[in-house]
Amino acid sequence: MINLEKISGLPLELGDDYHLKFKPPLVEIAPAIRTFEDMRPVYQNQDITAPMNEMYYMYRGLSLPEHAGIIRQNNVRYDITVIPACLIGREFNKTLGHYHPPNSKGMPYPEVCEVLYGKALFLIQKMDKDFANLIGVIAILANVGDKIIYPPGYGHIIVNIGVDTLVTANWSADNFESLYQPIKDRHGMACYVINEGTSQYSFAPNPNYQSQPPVRTISTNFMKRFAIA
Repeated sequence: MINLEKISGLPLELGDDYHLKFKPPLVEIAPAIRTFEDMRPVYQNQDITAPMNEMYYMYRGLSLPEHAGIIRQNNVRYDITVIPACLIGREFNKTLGHYHPPNSKGMPYPEVCEVLYGKALFLIQKMDKDFANLIGVIAILANVGDKIIYPPGYGHIIVNIGVDTLVTANWSADNFESLYQPIKDRHGMACYVINEGTSQYSFAPNPNYQSQPPVRTISTNFMKRFAIA
């Protein structure tokens, strides 16, 4: 068991089966599960054999009972995602990826993430409003306690580049539907994160994107100027 209470603020543990264990006063929530077949459209190799059936787990809408009301009033949601460490061919395990639609004022919803356990690479990308042309791709390396902001309009995935299970949390608005199809249509993000040996990775371009700019890899240092601690 891995105790997540100190960093998440919620009485939670992670079991060896990749499922969260809830302690009082939390009410147990069943996860939404992304299966291998759900994920197949976004893998580099469409004919790859499944290393496992359940690729990652999403626990949505977690809170202590005394905080549930104010969270709902503000139309936000706290989620936890559990991503096992494994390879799909040469690719590191990852989330499906999506964009956020615009709000009533025309600005796409942002999101804030935090690494609770493990080692992550957050891959974010910007396209034009018609999802026709790629503008830029950024890779952000993050460890336990690091916080990431997904800027409005950026598609995003989380990649487990470590040897341990990756656990992340996020705050996002609770009144929109994520846009998965633009990423599925191109069989993933603009690049795939490929295993090059122990603790090594590289980026393989996705040929379904044209005129790709180079991936910019940055640290989380620039996030520290925002009030998200």
